[in-house]
Amino acid sequence: MPFELSVNLEYAFQEAGERVEQRIAAAAAAGFRKVELFLLKDRDLAAIRAALDAHGVTLISTVADYVTQLVDPATHEGFCAVFRQAAEDALALGCRNIVVTSGRGVPWLKRPVQLRIFADALVRLVPIAEELGVTILLESANTRHDHPGVLCATTGDSIAVAEMVGSPRVRVLYDIYHSVVEGENPAAVLPQVLPFLDHVQIADAPGRGEPGSGAIDWPAMLALLEQHGYRGTIGIECLPTGPSPQAFTLIRSLAAGT
Repeated sequence: MPFELSVNLEYAFQEAGERVEQRIAAAAAAGFRKVELFLLKDRDLAAIRAALDAHGVTLISTVADYVTQLVDPATHEGFCAVFRQAAEDALALGCRNIVVTSGRGVPWLKRPVQLRIFADALVRLVPIAEELGVTILLESANTRHDHPGVLCATTGDSIAVAEMVGSPRVRVLYDIYHSVVEGENPAAVLPQVLPFLDHVQIADAPGRGEPGSGAIDWPAMLALLEQHGYRGTIGIECLPTGPSPQAFTLIRSLAAGT
C-alpha cells in the first residue's frame, strides 16, 4: 500500500531560506502536504499558520523541549508549563502531536528507577494532554552517535515508559534511523512497538542522509512496515546530501508503490 510522507523542515528545504514559511512553500511546491518542526518557541506562529494555510500544508508534529532532564523530579513541575505552552503553540498551528524526550540519564540511579521517574513526569502531563486534546509522542534517540548519555536510547525504553503511564494520550514515535544506529533490528522491534505506535520517522544510516544515501534497505523496510500493519505517515527527518526535491526521489517513489 502507498505510504503518505511528511518532511521535517528543520533539515529539509534549507535551500529555500532560513524562514519556516519559505520552507513550507518549497515543500508544497515539491508535492509535500505534511511537515514537521522541532521547537515552536520564539517563532512567528501567525506567519507560519498563514504559510500552512496558503499552501495547503498540515503540521503534524513538534517537539516540547530538547534539554530538560526528566529523570530529575525537580524538573517535572516546570516541564508541565513548558509542555502546556508547546501544546498550545502547536494547536495554534493545527498540530496535535507533541514529541517528548527523556533527556540525559544519570549514573547513580538504576535504569528501571530512572525510567519510572520519567514515567512519573509523563503522568503529570496526561491531564494537560487530555484537556487540550493532544498526543504525547515518546521518542528514543541513539546514544552511539547522536545523543550520548540520553536515558531513552532503545525502542524498548519508550515502550516500557508508555506501559508504565498507561494512557492513550502517550504513544511512541519509532525512528528507524535511531533504532538502527543503536543496533536494533527493526524486524524484531516492530512487532513489539506496534501496539503503541503512532508515528514513524526515517533517515538513512550511516550518515543520517536521505533514504538511499546509506546502507538501509528501504524497499525491505517499507515492506516490513506494511507487513506489520503500519498505516500512518512516515516522516522524513534527515540531512539531505543534495537539493531536497531531488534527494527525496527514491523514498517518494517507494512510498507511492512505484
